[in-house]
Amino acid sequence: MDFKRFLEIALGSSYELETQFVIIEELSLILKREVTVMIEQINKEQRMINNLINKLKANS
Repeated sequence: MDFKRFLEIALGSSYELETQFVIIEELSLILKREVTVMIEQINKEQRMINNLINKLKANS
């Protein structure tokens, strides 16, 4: 299913983005509290994407 594959790619991209925020914080280019807020939002999106992927798998 193409849509499921696109969701998996989006999930991978979200993990890459999360890593970039960790690096930015380690380089002191952004405040830790700002990184925390962004990572919490990214994690929320990751859970939503994972749930959708799992529902698509269950319906296949």
